[in-house]
Amino acid sequence: MNCIDGGHMYKLNVDDKALVKLAPTSFGSRNLLERYDIQEWIEKTPAILGEDLLIIGKELQLQSGSRLDLLAIDRNARLVIVELKRDDSGKEVDWQAIKYTSYCSNFLVEEVVGNYAVYLNSDEEDARSRIDEFIDVELELLNNSQRIILVSKEYHSDVISAVLWLRDYGVDIECLRLTPFVDDKGDLFIQPDKIIPLPEAKDYILKKERKRIEIKKAQSPFEKGDVIESVNVLISIGTYRLERYDSHSISVYNCDAERCEMAKPVLRMINDEKRLRVSLTNSSGRSKNTRSLGKEIIAELKAQGKACS
Repeated sequence: MNCIDGGHMYKLNVDDKALVKLAPTSFGSRNLLERYDIQEWIEKTPAILGEDLLIIGKELQLQSGSRLDLLAIDRNARLVIVELKRDDSGKEVDWQAIKYTSYCSNFLVEEVVGNYAVYLNSDEEDARSRIDEFIDVELELLNNSQRIILVSKEYHSDVISAVLWLRDYGVDIECLRLTPFVDDKGDLFIQPDKIIPLPEAKDYILKKERKRIEIKKAQSPFEKGDVIESVNVLISIGTYRLERYDSHSISVYNCDAERCEMAKPVLRMINDEKRLRVSLTNSSGRSKNTRSLGKEIIAELKAQGKACS
């Protein structure tokens, strides 16, 4: 068993009730490389970055000839640019990631799907279905915004200063520290630690993020067309309004008439609490997208008389 304390890591011997301090090391001294080791670990286990991400590209070559380490999508359909350094971030990693993000921000939905299909060595229909299954919002919102995650063992003070400044101006950029430790048997342990934003500042960051989203929504309203169906439904967390549009899109609004960015979890909750028994998967066994799930839930709420006024 391993315990972490103030930048140190200990291995716990349960039988002896003793803590053995592990020795800090570096990736370089262990002959571990940025591209062929660290990149592979994160690709196979993206949860080490602290959240659920779908990796959609590795060593993605950009028009400039540069290669982006890892490209991912989060549950909100935002592109996540992951830039890796081994033992030291250097002074330019933030600028490098910003350039990559600027380029990726212009990807259309079809381009994101196409790049993922290449990564999967599959076709675009399969890639589109996997993305639609993973995200909790409409596919049309794919790449409406972007994020950056920097990963390194150590960070130059210039990078830390730049990241904090960028965050103050609404750029969603994070710093994750990966610290290696070794025990007396030579086994390697990795400690992931998000240093920006600090976990203690989570509430503050979320409030700022909500404000930024509201401003963006006011500037670029979600184009959905005319309402063709609308129902209200009461569940344990409040009353929600489901709307279906002639574009086939589905929107979910809370009691304050605010559109829920993540509609799919609310739809699943409605299905469960109202015992609608709408299948969450399609004929291929994959999760239904928001459009299909929303359409069927609206139909069942009406058929079973479980909508409210």
